[in-house]
This record gives sequence, structure tokens and C-alpha cells, in this order.
Amino acid sequence: MRFRTPPKQAAEELAPEVTLPDVRDYVRWAMLLPPNGSLGGPTAKEAVLSRMEGWHPDLRALVEQADPDNSTLLSIRVVEPRERWAPGPVTLLGDAIHATSPTGGNGANTALRDADLLRRRLIEAAEGRQDLLGAVGDYERQMFEYGGEAVRQSLAALPAFVPNPERPEPA
Repeated sequence: MRFRTPPKQAAEELAPEVTLPDVRDYVRWAMLLPPNGSLGGPTAKEAVLSRMEGWHPDLRALVEQADPDNSTLLSIRVVEPRERWAPGPVTLLGDAIHATSPTGGNGANTALRDADLLRRRLIEAAEGRQDLLGAVGDYERQMFEYGGEAVRQSLAALPAFVPNPERPEPA
């Protein structure tokens, strides 16, 4: 992340009442590891480096120079909506109902789609074009359909990102 204007300076100029920490430019990286239970090292950095044999030295240096306090191993989980429930005055959106793996690249977009659809349905209810439970129910019906598809797409893309010793690598 290369800031044109450092966030702290931008806040001072655009919104003096907002105080932001002094954040410098940074690089964020991630590596998907197979779920075989073997990390290859006791730390996140060692687990990643143990899988980078033969990689370009610049990529290895990126990991070697990573701040250990900001490096961690995370389990990636997905949530595919199963059965719908009776609509009520409370509903879910985004990862709370259909968390996707990052391999699909559509989790944030699906959450934004949820928010927009729910917003439109709530406006209809507020304007009296339908009752609240009908609005929430319509949102949930549509969200379950496209949200489930987003989860399935992210899972279908996963094998391309996670090495599988039983699957030969392309030559």
C-alpha cells in the first residue's frame, strides 16, 4: 500500500477533528497453505518460508523481513446458508451468513450486494409498499440464492491456489 498522502496528514487536511495513527507505506502478503496439519515451522514466517524453496529471492526477502507481530496463521472457513428460517425483524448479511474463501475474490462484493438489496427492501417497507417481514423475507430469499452461489464459486476456485501433493503440477 503506497499512500499518495499519508493517512494522518490527509485527515489533518480534510477532517481536522479526526486523528489517525501515523501509518507508513506497507506490503501485505498472504499464502494459502494446505489443511494437512503440518505447518513446517513453529511461527507463521517459518511455515511460509518452509514452502518457498526455489522461489525468487525478492519474494523470500519479503517474507523474511515481515514484522513477526503482524504475521499470523489463520484458518479460512466458509459458511454456506442451508435452510431458510422464518423472516423476523433481524437478519444477517455478508460473512455472518455466507462467508467465502478469499479464492473467489467476491466476499466483499457479495456483502455490498447484501447491503444494497436490504437497503432497497427496507426503503420499500418504510414507504409502505410492503410490510417489514415481507421486505426482510424478500431480501433473505434473494440473498440465500446468490450468497450460496458465491460460496460455491469460492470453493471451486480453491484448488488453483492450494498445492495438492496428489495432483501433479502443470509443466
